[in-house]
Amino acid sequence: MSVRNGISLLLALGAITFLAACGGGSGSPKVIPPPSGAFTASSFSGTYVFSVAGTDATTTSSSFFALVGTITADGAGHITGGSVDINDPNIGGFFPAQAIAATTYTITSDGRGFISNLITPNATFALDFVLTSSSHGLISRFDSLGSGSGTIDLQVSTSQSALQSLAFSLSGTDATSVFLLGSVGAVTLDASGNVTSGTEDFNEGGSSAGMANLAITPTGSSLVLSSGNSGTATLITSFGALNFDVWAVDSTHLKLIETDAAAVLAGDAFTQQTTVPAENLVFTLAGADGTGNALVAGGLLTAVGDGTFINGLEDFNDGGVIGTNPAFTGTCATFTAGRCELHLTGFGNGAFIFAAYPSSGGIQLLEVDSLGQLQGAAYAQTATAFTTGQGYGFNLSGTNGAEVDDIAEFTAGTSNINGIIDENDLGAPLAPVALVGTYAPDSPADGRGSISVPSAKTFIGGLGLEYYVIDSSTALFIEGDSTQLGVGVFQLQNTPGSAAGAQAHFSTVRPLVRTHAAVRHK
Repeated sequence: MSVRNGISLLLALGAITFLAACGGGSGSPKVIPPPSGAFTASSFSGTYVFSVAGTDATTTSSSFFALVGTITADGAGHITGGSVDINDPNIGGFFPAQAIAATTYTITSDGRGFISNLITPNATFALDFVLTSSSHGLISRFDSLGSGSGTIDLQVSTSQSALQSLAFSLSGTDATSVFLLGSVGAVTLDASGNVTSGTEDFNEGGSSAGMANLAITPTGSSLVLSSGNSGTATLITSFGALNFDVWAVDSTHLKLIETDAAAVLAGDAFTQQTTVPAENLVFTLAGADGTGNALVAGGLLTAVGDGTFINGLEDFNDGGVIGTNPAFTGTCATFTAGRCELHLTGFGNGAFIFAAYPSSGGIQLLEVDSLGQLQGAAYAQTATAFTTGQGYGFNLSGTNGAEVDDIAEFTAGTSNINGIIDENDLGAPLAPVALVGTYAPDSPADGRGSISVPSAKTFIGGLGLEYYVIDSSTALFIEGDSTQLGVGVFQLQNTPGSAAGAQAHFSTVRPLVRTHAAVRHK
């Protein structure tokens, strides 16, 4: 992957929620393995909720952008409709309810899909994705004017009454389009969708001073589904009133995009939980340290008792400086309105404070110590190894001085991976190349391990990942070397036609970028 200047990784969203060392490749193209699997055009059928966020760029300017909406596929290679909101200062701001014109799509047997022309009245995009089932996939923008990552999920009808208490994570940029803006919070709704109580935290440009643990004002705040599957939300705090369009994936998972033209926020909301049980957790985070260096971190946690004491292991890449902290500890204050303030000691290069909101889509995390800006999520760990001998969908989003996003599919052997990867290096989409490497879990097995893809195996450059297993089908990873860092996820591909409910509630962690800031090295 080429090193480019102009944009740096500074923030992650939930989920969500990748570690690769990448350098420019050389030599003749490597042989690409033929795709294998049982996916066909019929594997993509129905109405899907999709979201993509990243960097829109031209030769003269760039900005953070977000797309959230629905797309309808007929199972025979045709996109028959849909509607999408676009928030993109680079093309003029917010454009609601953009009708998607009829077009075509392709699905290869390994589940990789492509829509070359997603046409709306104000913009045209190309989308590259990989299905993990007929109901879920990982997606990226794949055209010459920008790059980004997200998810795509089959929509299931829901109702207002099913939405009672929600925790959310949102990220983007403020009205200046210069400072990054992140938010996490929780709301309780009445039967009509009015907010009866809630709390929200913000981090703007690395500071949460005066913006942590803010009460959401019940008067005027709401989240209402007007058509059963879509609606609007307004969240009012002392930070201001923020307005959103909302799409329901199902009764436990919503997608949101800010409709205020002056700023860009987008993210996920999930069914709220009110405690951190005693269990092992895995996490990834991304953002910036207190000096503005791009920063990613991932690792393992153990919650003891009621979750008020935590110890763990952390890997990090701080502006190209890579390291591992073998142990850190933490305490979490008493839960109030579904919120816990998590204090970590020995984490990274010092002490960190996070607002933590447990949900069915993971514990949503945002740094609120005003010493930097990290955002991500932690998930209950139920296995320490992923399933071998089967296919996986893969998404990476990061920075090498400019945003880079990858979509891939690979088969996991006993110690090797073999597949195909597509990459968009901020408006420079590359032809598919081979993804061939090895992996090695920790011993004794704790769910952590490393993946190595030598540069000789693929002309996009080498990959060096640190991964963290959530369960037998899902693993997070972070990326780190001196020229690139990022975050990502890989997920088991289920038999086409089968559901992937647990994956539909997964909040993938993806980075945001700040214009005109290069990755800096210590």
